[in-house]
Amino acid sequence: MTTLDFTAFDAQRDALKAQGLRDGKSQKVSLDAEPEYITVSTDSKVAWVTLQESNAIATVDLTTGKITAIKPMGFKDHSKAGAGLDASDRDGGVNIKTWPVLGAYMPDAIASVQVNGQTYLLTANEGDTRDYTGFGDEVKVADLTLDAAKFPTSADLKLEKNLGRLVVSKLDHDTDGDGDADRLVAFGGRSLSIWKADGTLLADTGDLFEQTTSGLSSFNSNGTRETFDTRSDNKGPEPEGVTTGVIGARTFAFVGLERTGGVMVLDVTDPAKPALVQYSNDIKVTENAKSGLAGDLAPEGLLFIPAADSPNGKALLVTANEVSGSTTIYVVADGGKLSLLGRHQVTPFAYDKGAAEIPAFDKLSKRLFVVNGAAGGLSVLDLQDPAKPVALPNIPLTAYGKAANSVTVHSGVLAVAVEATTKTDAGKVALLDKDGKELSKPVTVGALPDMLTFSPDGKLLLVAGEGEPNADYSVDPLGTVSVINVAKALANN
Repeated sequence: MTTLDFTAFDAQRDALKAQGLRDGKSQKVSLDAEPEYITVSTDSKVAWVTLQESNAIATVDLTTGKITAIKPMGFKDHSKAGAGLDASDRDGGVNIKTWPVLGAYMPDAIASVQVNGQTYLLTANEGDTRDYTGFGDEVKVADLTLDAAKFPTSADLKLEKNLGRLVVSKLDHDTDGDGDADRLVAFGGRSLSIWKADGTLLADTGDLFEQTTSGLSSFNSNGTRETFDTRSDNKGPEPEGVTTGVIGARTFAFVGLERTGGVMVLDVTDPAKPALVQYSNDIKVTENAKSGLAGDLAPEGLLFIPAADSPNGKALLVTANEVSGSTTIYVVADGGKLSLLGRHQVTPFAYDKGAAEIPAFDKLSKRLFVVNGAAGGLSVLDLQDPAKPVALPNIPLTAYGKAANSVTVHSGVLAVAVEATTKTDAGKVALLDKDGKELSKPVTVGALPDMLTFSPDGKLLLVAGEGEPNADYSVDPLGTVSVINVAKALANN
């Protein structure tokens, strides 16, 4: 196992900041990076890692075992036509329009596709803030002094019905050091972006997600009618998860909206022109969210199962829904549209306990493994008939640490990332069989291991060590990427 960190980039901080990298309290790239999600090229030679809080993507050369680049993502311009946003929860309802605001993309999940021999990266631009007792990065626009030259209508902008309620960064607003705000940087792009492999932006869905959901009583909410429009001043629909799938000659992206709920299906066959196919949302807004009858709330992880690997020979999409604790299986039609096929609800019902977070499918055993934070382990579902998922005994993981954060599977090897009881300590990756039996000794990795994935050839297992600080910021671990040689790890009995 090789653990990589970002200390070599500390000396490049100023140059990277000029390109749109975001700082944290430490003002060191190595501590502020906080890696989240990973995607690997089809030839298993290159990996790309989102550095969410830093608003950047890192490139890892898997042939040399080195992080070769950090590419800041820059900022989205919400003043441009087609890139507007609803910036207030006190404006009387849906009010999507352009504003003199920048959006730091700050993606959580990342996926990659290959089209005509070229690799493209897709990011779900959720946004995230550093919000600890020892350090916070949030401020309302109304609480800032706006530069008079940059914002000549500042008094009007600071009204609650306009930008006054919008949460922006207190680290990124003052570009000339005179204490006032020269720019307003909101968290997240509220969109899906498509990038070339070198980090050049190719396409962004603009305000498509908010426009598409604008007619819902759960618009920019926590998925309920009661919370309608309450998230407009703070990251909006929050696209968090993204996965891709190829059906015939067409390539599709599936994006989960963590807050509003539901899945956006886009045709990305032409990566420069992502096109909406469908917005699928089964939330029952008339039901109380805490009753367990309101449908799927807060899709966290999405998984595409190609027809060749599927138990029923049809392409499937799986969503794991964090707040409702439900795992849902859809059939994906040739044109990309989703049809509900099967659903499993964790019992007893656990509202907002992370009872269904990240799914992984083992085509050999036809089992679906889902991170279950409420139970402290993995839920296991038999998907021999995906229309009727059958719950099998959970796999406990408390022997490895506090909680599982991610799961993946390849050739019958089940890998689980588990954070330590103290999150700033080193985490572990457990390698198990389908029944939860150890295949080898656990591998020690970086602090707060988050997303993990096998390389397509199954030889390597990559783990993003987020390295979040503790609450008072007295301990701030390095952000890491651990690369595990699977064969050697399995031989370590």
